[in-house]
Amino acid sequence: MTALLDSPVETGVDRGRAMRALARVEAVRMLRSPVTIAAAVLFLTPWTYGWVSGSINRYPVLADDVVTAQFLALLILANGALVTANLAALRPYRHRADVLFDVLVLPKAWRTGALLLAVLAPTGLALVLTGLRTGVLAALPGAAGAPAWADVLTGPAVVALFGTLGVLLAGVTRSAVVAPVVALVVTSCAFIAPVGAASGSRVRLLLPIISPEFPMPVPSDLAERPAARHLLYLVGVIAVLAVLALVRSGARRMWVAGALAVIVAVGGAATQYRTDPSLREVRLTATNTPNALQTCRTVGDVRYCAFDDFRPWIEDWDAVLRSVRRAVPTTVGPPLVVRQRVLAEGYPESGTVTSLEEEQERAEVVERANVDAGTPEAIPIGTEWGNDRSAAVFAGAVAYRLMTGRSWRDGLPVCGSRGALLIWLVGQASERTAAGLRELDETSWNSLVLGDSSGYAMIGVPDPDAAAGLALLDKPDAAQLVRQHWAELTAPSTDADRFAALVGVPAAEQPPAEERTQC
Repeated sequence: MTALLDSPVETGVDRGRAMRALARVEAVRMLRSPVTIAAAVLFLTPWTYGWVSGSINRYPVLADDVVTAQFLALLILANGALVTANLAALRPYRHRADVLFDVLVLPKAWRTGALLLAVLAPTGLALVLTGLRTGVLAALPGAAGAPAWADVLTGPAVVALFGTLGVLLAGVTRSAVVAPVVALVVTSCAFIAPVGAASGSRVRLLLPIISPEFPMPVPSDLAERPAARHLLYLVGVIAVLAVLALVRSGARRMWVAGALAVIVAVGGAATQYRTDPSLREVRLTATNTPNALQTCRTVGDVRYCAFDDFRPWIEDWDAVLRSVRRAVPTTVGPPLVVRQRVLAEGYPESGTVTSLEEEQERAEVVERANVDAGTPEAIPIGTEWGNDRSAAVFAGAVAYRLMTGRSWRDGLPVCGSRGALLIWLVGQASERTAAGLRELDETSWNSLVLGDSSGYAMIGVPDPDAAAGLALLDKPDAAQLVRQHWAELTAPSTDADRFAALVGVPAAEQPPAEERTQC
């Protein structure tokens, strides 16, 4: 006997339990997906290669490195989660299994809920990889500062956001091409977004990750980075996308959840624009009178003053300073002091040019503060460290102070014998400074410029004068010659031709008088 039933038989199956079981299966499949595995390998490869090759920066600024990890998570892990989640949601349609949905225990909306829960698997993977990277770097003796916990969680949150978007896209269109196209668009925007940050646009706060406000590291007290509020905003957006995916799959009575998700997203976005009125005052203090925010430490006979985040770098600063000082017969002027500086207020916007007068005025303000603090003619150093360029730039500032007895703040090129000698002092100091000098020479035009992204005026040496200093690096008895003729080599009136004659190197041809760099 056959009976026809007008309604499904109540099976008594716990749908919540079945949904969690399906979520576990889908989570494992997502983790085992070739896309996820490839994304994890790509995320770790540059970092691992840096450790193996020895090229990794052992003086990381942890707050900035976490942002780099966020960018990599967006670029690699999040796009991988987007494609993987989308393919998982489209699998029944690719295999023509969707016709069996009506006889399955779980309705479509519950299956979508299982897929949304499964997105937690690549999210957890991102958390492990990001935490591993941050933890290892934080253990380095030269690590500067500390990352905000919300910044550490932002990368995994972005992965969850993109995984949820992948599930939603599967409910909007059955095409498997859409998710890779969206990933391509996101990748393109990820490279364009920092341009908005450089121009001061606050639209960057609505992007998945907040690009750094400055091109160089800044002390944590000076950074306008609402990490916790941005994380709340991301959680709200994830909730909105999840509700939309459930509604698209037929879920009912989602109005309350949808309203709460929108409130969290909008509230999180709005609170990001709440600024601290005292921040500008602190930035002005750090820029004009940094001594008020710094702690000093004496190493040997040299005093080093730095923002608290960057104090672990003092030992390495001292190593570079002494490598330059080793070639100098005497120290001229007041006792040596190194003071860190940061242009946290008034940093030139993209496309703007700072005049020489503005540079000199800014330098004089800082020097007056140094005098008031009892550290006149302090050698300046920025907030970048760990690469060859930064070592060469600092070595140049040290060399100028040792040659002239004053810190460099004129904004004009260093010409003649002094310029050539400065280049030699930088190049002979160590392999790091020599490599940085070569790198700077390759990227300079008309003058060899010792500069970084600090925003301050850079020490420049005209090419003909720099050529004599570079040539001296190849002479085995250069140090003896420099000590023998130190007084004349450091005299302001000694030109590059006389320098070449004193140390026995070819004199570079000078351009016509009207084409020479003003010194």
